[in-house]
Formats: sequence, structure tokens, C-alpha cells
Amino acid sequence: MITDVKIFDTDSFTTLFETASPIKINIRDEHKATTFQVESGETRSDHVVVQAVEIGMDLILSGELKNAFGLMQQAWEQNKLVGIQTRVKTYQPMLLVNFYHDETAEMADAIQLSLRFTEWRSVTPEYGDLPPKKVQKPLQSSTVKRGGAQTKSVSEERKKSVLVRVLGG
Repeated sequence: MITDVKIFDTDSFTTLFETASPIKINIRDEHKATTFQVESGETRSDHVVVQAVEIGMDLILSGELKNAFGLMQQAWEQNKLVGIQTRVKTYQPMLLVNFYHDETAEMADAIQLSLRFTEWRSVTPEYGDLPPKKVQKPLQSSTVKRGGAQTKSVSEERKKSVLVRVLGG
């Protein structure tokens, strides 16, 4: 059984762009080894950075062109997160970052699109209390109750002395 290459909605898992027929898909899934020099001049590596997956897709859009193209452009403009099902793996969430199309006389009832997707990785900050053992000053263990920052007004004499130093006078 051959799995069709499809673009789907990550929320509802419904197929998007039914009239789109992928003709070529290339996937970049890379790791990068960090390198640094040591005292002897040798180059060493001790860490790997996992790069975001990038997918390039060439496809033909046929059928009701104006509506299908409009839906695809809307997904691009609204930064809609999608999933991509290939023959061997599913990639999600992906963000459509490039949206090119070609219109030629030879294809009067279809257009060719070149899309590029990149993996979406969101970061969720965590707030709350750290155990006092993990901070140098136990009063600073809360990231929520950090208090108000007190400021002091600067005297005119101090402002002038800084200007003199900066302007070299």
C-alpha cells in the first residue's frame, strides 16, 4: 500500500488542499556537531544541535483554482500550523514559510506551486518557586514575587559629569 503525500490540519487531522497533487518533496532533517578548538589547536566536538526539519514541496494545484489557491494563501498569511504526511513519516507541526507559484500558458487549468515548510518549536516558560537550595539567596527563590524595582533620580551634577566624559570636554 502506497501512502499519499498529504498536508493536514494539526487540530482536526482533516486533509487540507484536496486538489493539490505533490510532484516532488525534499526533506532536510539535520544535526550539527558543534566544534571548538582546544589549547593544542585541535578541533573537538562534544555536543550535537538538532536543526529544525525543513520540507520543500513542489505541487500542482488543479480544480477550482481560485478557491484552492485562496485557502492555501490564507494558511500562509495566518501562520497556520500543519502536518505533512509523506510515504515514510509524518512531520508536525510545520509552518508554511515560503509560498511561490508559477502560471504558464501550457497549464491553463492548473498552477504549479513551490512551498517550503519549517518545523515549529514553541517554548513554554515555566514560572514558580525554585527550591531555596538552588539559589544563592533564598529570598530570590520566587520568579513571581520579585518585588518592585526602586529607582533613584540622577542629580544634574552627575548628568553633566557623564556628558563631559562621553563628549570628551
